[in-house]
Amino acid sequence: MGIEVAVYGFDTGTGLPPPLDYRDLPNLYRATAYQMDVDKLKARLKRARLILGLVEETVPRFLLSNPAPIGFMSIDVDYYTSTAEVLKALECDQGLLMPRIHCYFDDMMGFTFSEYTGERLAITEFNNSHQTRKISPIFGLKYFLPGRYSRDLWCDEMFMAHTFDHDLYGHDDGLVIRHNEGFAALR
Repeated sequence: MGIEVAVYGFDTGTGLPPPLDYRDLPNLYRATAYQMDVDKLKARLKRARLILGLVEETVPRFLLSNPAPIGFMSIDVDYYTSTAEVLKALECDQGLLMPRIHCYFDDMMGFTFSEYTGERLAITEFNNSHQTRKISPIFGLKYFLPGRYSRDLWCDEMFMAHTFDHDLYGHDDGLVIRHNEGFAALR
């Protein structure tokens, strides 16, 4: 199809920073958890680029480097505070964003997660503070997937960031097949 994909991974390299307050779910997460062997990971990377540091520092610098437009975000930063910082990437110039961005949120399902903590709170606050950029679940996704995937947890962790003020938002993006009867299906 002639499309190239650039993959970037962001991590502290030293594990989680200390949680700031209850919104970061300190009952689940602790400072320095999820440490990585940076050299071992870097040796395995062929095309992806690892960017080390706190997301509140690395994401703005990354955006200033004028990367290709963001088309997918897998957000697994555990904390509310870190998620809120990552979502600031969706505030950048539309030239750095696709009109619709698939987003996977890893830490929102299960015991003690709530609308008032973690990733769900960060999404709610983002939506409340932006008129023309919103993040929404992909409603009914499991019904469009092959049966073997329809019961997987990740179906409920997939969202779509909508950049309503993007010049291309109203254009056909090829994500759905249009039928003569007026309904659409995923490609």
